[in-house]
Amino acid sequence: MKYFAKNIGENWRGGRASLRFLAAAPIVNAQVALRAKDREDARDMFARHFRRFLDTCQVSVSLDGEFPESGKGCILCYNETSFVDVAAYCVSMWPYVDRAAAADLYAYFPFARAACRKAAIEMVPRGNRKATDQLLERMVSAAKQGERVAWGGEGRLSGKDGVGRFKIGASLIAIRAQVPVIPVVFQGGHHAMPLGSFRARPGEVRIRFCKSVPTAGYVEADAREFADRLQTKFVRNYRQLAEKRPVLA
Repeated sequence: MKYFAKNIGENWRGGRASLRFLAAAPIVNAQVALRAKDREDARDMFARHFRRFLDTCQVSVSLDGEFPESGKGCILCYNETSFVDVAAYCVSMWPYVDRAAAADLYAYFPFARAACRKAAIEMVPRGNRKATDQLLERMVSAAKQGERVAWGGEGRLSGKDGVGRFKIGASLIAIRAQVPVIPVVFQGGHHAMPLGSFRARPGEVRIRFCKSVPTAGYVEADAREFADRLQTKFVRNYRQLAEKRPVLA
């Protein structure tokens, strides 16, 4: 009976958090698109919206590691297991990101495209190779100019307690721009609310900024090898974070 009551409570909490988030999303997007004064203001408005979701789910966020300096171009490559990780990203990562990418799935929310433009977030056009190549080149140019570019390693929410198969997008951008990749490992989102579930367990998302991985000596043909190297580093650090071990990146 005690387990049943706990289960009901966690599903109620997660369902309430999700419904409130979805209902408010069009309003927040419109406010960002119409009222945000600049990139930082837009991101702050997004962060407050996602913070309400995490607070309702009773999930906290902590960061450790070596944070990237402004003005030094790099690719921030990250993993995501569930929507809780997306929320954790949006409440904690903005001080370290100059330009970001998001799945065009979010464009289905009203005013999302205009709001994301204000926040320097670009939509990844799935299924449109030409548009994707153009986006990659914009990201390469930004990194060459000293911007910190954030790009998901898996290209989607993995939906599992672990690191999914990496795509080569982040590696291609880094190799073309000849800038380092900084692995940013997220751990805890799957436990807090697994993908496809409304069950919200109180917990913590731990985010680790690992030591940078240089791209010197790599060419485009090495993108798959480089992505696999990054994935191995993510797997190791994900396990360390799950065991709450200190930084060994």
